[in-house]
Amino acid sequence: MAGEARRPATRFSSAIQLFVRQWSGKKKTNRLARTAMATQFQIKSADGARVASIQSEFGLPHFIAQTMVAHGISTLEQARMFLSPDLERDWNNPYCIPGLDEAANRIERAIRAHERILVFGDFDLDGISATTVLTRGLRALGAEVDAFIPKRFEEGYGLSAAAIERAAQRNPQLVITVDCGISCKGEVPLVHAAGMDLVVTDHHEPGEALPEGIPVADPKLDPDCPSAILAGVGVALKMVQALGARFGQPNLWREYTDFATLGTVADLMPLTGENRALVADGVARMNANPRPCIAALIGVCKQADKAVTSTNLSFSLIPRLNAAGRMGNADLALDLLMADSFDEASKLASRLETVNDERRRIESELAAVAKEQAAEVYHGQRALVVWGEGWHEGVKGIVASRLVNTYGVPALLFTIDGDEARGSGRSVGQVNLFKAVESCSDILTRFGGHEAAVGVTLPVSKLEEFTQRLCAYMDELDEDSFHPLLEIDACVNLGELTLDSVAALDALAPFGQENPLPRYLARNVRLTNCRAVGADKNHLSCSLTDGVATVDGIMFHCETLPELLRCGSVVDAAFEVQIDEWRGRRNVKCMLQAIEPAATCPAMQACLPQTDVAFVNGLCDNESPCCGACCAHVHDDTTLRREAWRKRAQAGPETLEAALVEALIGSGSLHGSQRRALDELARGRNVLAVMGTGRGKSLIFQIHAAKTALMEGKASLFVYPLRALISDQQFHIMQAFEHFGLQVRSVTGQSTPLQRQAVRDGLAQGSVDVVLTTPEYLAFHPEDFTQSQRIGFVVVDEAHHMAEMGAGKRSAYSMIGEIASRMGYPTVLACTATAPDRVLEGIRAGLGIDEFVFDPSSRPNLRIDDRRGLRDKDSYLASIVATGEKTLIYVNSRLGSMDLTRRLRSMVPQMAMQIGFYNAALTRDERVRIEQLFRQGVLQVLVCTSAFGEGVNIPGIRHVVLYHMPFSEVEFNQISGRAGRDGEPAWIHLLFGRQDASVNEGLLRGFAPSHDTMAQIYRELRGMQRQAERDDFSISDDDLAERCSRRIPGFKVDARMCESGMAVFRELGLVQTRIAADGRSVHVCEVSGKVELTDSVRYREGLGEVDTFMRFRDWVMSTAADDLRECLIRPILPEDAAAGGLARPSGFERGGGHDR
Repeated sequence: MAGEARRPATRFSSAIQLFVRQWSGKKKTNRLARTAMATQFQIKSADGARVASIQSEFGLPHFIAQTMVAHGISTLEQARMFLSPDLERDWNNPYCIPGLDEAANRIERAIRAHERILVFGDFDLDGISATTVLTRGLRALGAEVDAFIPKRFEEGYGLSAAAIERAAQRNPQLVITVDCGISCKGEVPLVHAAGMDLVVTDHHEPGEALPEGIPVADPKLDPDCPSAILAGVGVALKMVQALGARFGQPNLWREYTDFATLGTVADLMPLTGENRALVADGVARMNANPRPCIAALIGVCKQADKAVTSTNLSFSLIPRLNAAGRMGNADLALDLLMADSFDEASKLASRLETVNDERRRIESELAAVAKEQAAEVYHGQRALVVWGEGWHEGVKGIVASRLVNTYGVPALLFTIDGDEARGSGRSVGQVNLFKAVESCSDILTRFGGHEAAVGVTLPVSKLEEFTQRLCAYMDELDEDSFHPLLEIDACVNLGELTLDSVAALDALAPFGQENPLPRYLARNVRLTNCRAVGADKNHLSCSLTDGVATVDGIMFHCETLPELLRCGSVVDAAFEVQIDEWRGRRNVKCMLQAIEPAATCPAMQACLPQTDVAFVNGLCDNESPCCGACCAHVHDDTTLRREAWRKRAQAGPETLEAALVEALIGSGSLHGSQRRALDELARGRNVLAVMGTGRGKSLIFQIHAAKTALMEGKASLFVYPLRALISDQQFHIMQAFEHFGLQVRSVTGQSTPLQRQAVRDGLAQGSVDVVLTTPEYLAFHPEDFTQSQRIGFVVVDEAHHMAEMGAGKRSAYSMIGEIASRMGYPTVLACTATAPDRVLEGIRAGLGIDEFVFDPSSRPNLRIDDRRGLRDKDSYLASIVATGEKTLIYVNSRLGSMDLTRRLRSMVPQMAMQIGFYNAALTRDERVRIEQLFRQGVLQVLVCTSAFGEGVNIPGIRHVVLYHMPFSEVEFNQISGRAGRDGEPAWIHLLFGRQDASVNEGLLRGFAPSHDTMAQIYRELRGMQRQAERDDFSISDDDLAERCSRRIPGFKVDARMCESGMAVFRELGLVQTRIAADGRSVHVCEVSGKVELTDSVRYREGLGEVDTFMRFRDWVMSTAADDLRECLIRPILPEDAAAGGLARPSGFERGGGHDR
């Protein structure tokens, strides 16, 4: 839709939802389920440039400007006129109405001759108000006037013989019709025979029964008449204007715009052109200085504290005034509008309220009877016809509408009077009920109406046949015709609906036909605070939320109330919006008209590969999706593959490198900075590569490490700042290097002695080609890497941490350069995206850097959506997922990835089959398959831990959502850097907050407990050793945690802390443990001298991770979104770095402190 802020894919997603909702209602037969049909939404188009122009020119909210364009306003001049309706400017000359001059001439003669005049109206509010306007106007001009309204049930509509007879009893000499008479050709002789002249004013379409020989004023006599939109009361007002000018009161008509407003709105006339100006003036008059009859009505409606609008007139004053006519005698309403005494008006208004209460009671009783009968006769057919004797004529249409809402099919309700059945019908969706009834015209006495509503009269004996033929006609229609179709003026975000912006909707008033109260659609929102309200508990009170904004809503007579009360999925909600005032408080409220929950898409299910869908569903259902046979991976040909690649290496380094590049990235090519870095490494130069997130730093060291192994038979050492990064990276490097027959291992403070020995042996024997470790492990156990003298390449990733080594933190970094020299001066590659002057100098000095590669490339396509601290993350996330665009969602734990995946599949069912998860608990084959499905688009949404990070390059990711806080800046950059690799616009959504930070800190503290916690655990162990009857004792981590926590009130120790503490104590030689029959056996060793916790590699690594996270937490929570984006889209370079250039450190000679 033009002017809509969402991208095309969002619209496609909504189209899928609409298809789902239509498809889910279809049956194999023509019978419909007894339920309200799913609503279809037709969103009006609005040219974006016009919307922007109007928004800018008049300072309107975007959705209001969009509404104006959707309503057909295309120029600034049209907008200006629309926003400032002016009766002086917009009101047409009364004489443009055909016949008005002749009619005015006859009335003028009657006034001047003092003839008795009778104004003959109609029993609906248009007729009543027209009667009021002309009667009051003529009396103001000095005429002798009486007002007359026919009795609905006794005399019928218009100039019936019975009505003429009663009117003649008042001895008028001239009868003037208002809102009727255009089809009274046959009644004119009756009027003349009673000694009366006749003037007709009307606004209905003329037909074959157009009266002859008398003055007739009707704008529809001329198809081109600009006043053809007027109601009957509008024509009467024109007559007062014309006559007032002839009698020296040219502005008299302006006094009656309030009455004319009532009739115009009640008769559903187009509120455009002069009608818009008329109603605007009339509403202003009612608010500024309401006449006694209006004030009395407002009082009984309990609307005295609210401004009158064209909208609330329709459910306050107008229904009450119409009630008199519906109940058979409109005189009460006429008397009220003619009353000028407030006391008299108040008494009449009270009586009218009683009549309206009676009307509602009858309506309610008839509705109950009709619904009971409907329940008996409805069996899934496509039309519903019910009837009964004596059913009240005045409320049939309203009750028929209720049946339509209940059953979702057209409904007709007949009252039987003798041998005649008179019915009123209402349609649903796009079913043309008039045409359906017309197909049975041969058995009807008469019928009329339009597509949505009909009136039908036929013999009682034909009711059964009529019902059968009507249903047969409906059976031939396409089922989509029965779905309610709501026109939508604009799709809105809930955040747009502020008090100020909703108040600005008043600029579009008055609302009515052809300028309806705008209807908006909020897509993929969630329902909260749902409850049934009202005396019958049949209204839905709720809140709509997208996670950021929340707006209250209410849906009256909600047919799907039970389903919506338990709805957990996102919904599309269509509504009108207003400002609600209650006890002095104002808030925005959505008057809900349709709520469509999302549903699983059968078409999508049919299109997706069923084996893949079953695989993902199995993982999400915690089942075993794979038997093993289809995913079994063979690992016994490593030696053959290594030898094959070593033969390739014999062709030369350039040939080998080209083959490696093709194997790792396919048909892609290296960019300039990667090429320069590899060239310098090939020359044996130590290189610092400063490159931004997503620019392929890891590809550089993977290619060079593979070359080092295949050409020189040497191993590579990759140093990472965090153990979590090593765990994630090892999988992806193993996956890449497996093709070359190369072996990858890792060793950290968490490794067992056996694992450490296996790495040492592998390096010595030449079977291990790459080792991943931490700076702390390298500093504490350098001999593991120096003894073999096989390390030919060292990578220090995230090398900006080198700048921390002189501040008493991560001091292990200061030893990397010296240990490298003991390895025999391997080539060193340092990588980072952050290298201001201070950091660059620290890296240069610490690692003996020879060459710098600065890559200034930026990624301006990335955008930050800053929702840090958002309380309702799930609702906001659901709205992102529902777009259908490729989305990656980061969480901080394996369990969290599975839980969130299941929640999303429930909240966004239309996307459920395309939502999966990825974490390190999956098997290797499962992880590879999930990556492939995400790459291919079978999965569009992936909930992942940091295991899905560097090394996974999937284009087309439009959204990266940081649902939880990452543990480090490295994770933050790596996960965020997955977005927009194709260069197209992409969003990084920050949903984490302080609570996430506390959770992360707790997790990390579990791996590196505080000094006090470690001391308490050790004291407890020593105490248990002293009390033990044997040399050892048994205790679990849970029991140990409980004993420690119980020892000191308020001091909390958990099992994870005890597990970590025991591992550190084992490393330091403070305890010995073994697996015993009754659990873990512990022996506390006697030690001499002081033992420092920081002598433990494991503990030192843990402290480093805690410190890294705490500094990252402070930075990421305090830094402005724009500054965060700058860190993501481009590297931080030294001030004097040449853009994209290759530089050598000034004043640095090759060898710089060591002889390679």
